[in-house]
Amino acid sequence: HYLAAHAGFQILEAGGNAVDAGVASGIAMGVLQTDKVNFGGVAPLIVYLAKKKEIHCIDGLGVWPKAITPHFFQKFHGGKIPASVLRSIVPAAPDSWITALERFGTMTFGEVASAAIRFARDGFPMYPLMSEFIGDNQSSYERWPASKKVFLPKGRPPLPGELFVQADLGRTLQYLADVEKANRRKGRRLALRAARDAFYKGDVAAAIVKYHQREGGLMRMEDFADFNIKFEPTVKAKFHGIEVHACGPWSQG
Repeated sequence: HYLAAHAGFQILEAGGNAVDAGVASGIAMGVLQTDKVNFGGVAPLIVYLAKKKEIHCIDGLGVWPKAITPHFFQKFHGGKIPASVLRSIVPAAPDSWITALERFGTMTFGEVASAAIRFARDGFPMYPLMSEFIGDNQSSYERWPASKKVFLPKGRPPLPGELFVQADLGRTLQYLADVEKANRRKGRRLALRAARDAFYKGDVAAAIVKYHQREGGLMRMEDFADFNIKFEPTVKAKFHGIEVHACGPWSQG
């Protein structure tokens, strides 16, 4: 989405490095293209450090709750994964974005997430591709009152040009930024860790777990508290003299 690209460009203009800008664009996409990807989803990342000629790959993938054993779906659901909260894995994207910032960036979470917060809180003009996707999947959004409230605000998919607001998402992102700001005196790294912990060990995790329990899900606080992204080796190949790297076979790429 062009606004996600612009969010990254603004970070570069403000003096941030490429990772700061990439994280800003990625978080913004979780707002601007939330029909396809979101801040509570996945975010595999590859970072190339030109000066050191190093490649780092963050898996950015969530894991099943501990209560879902290897044979859980075979035993209780005939080998199918039901269309319910049982499909949910622990959100990995927040840890992925914040870890990339902590290890390779220079700016704060609040700074790089500022555009995304604005797009969520104040809204952005709905565009045809997203409007069509919501329309094609309207029955799925209607199954969940919370999703229906956001994606079908007038009882129908938002039309292109209409303002699309995601207030709860905006508040969630702002909450993490506020926690980081409150811990600023501890230094940049610890402040970023505090923002991460606000998601995985604080109010956000508690709200998600409460929802899952109400809907028959198996996600618990320990699933969030014990989660950490991993650094994984890339898969590489030569192509016309160029060394090409991709995330490993654990990814969709």
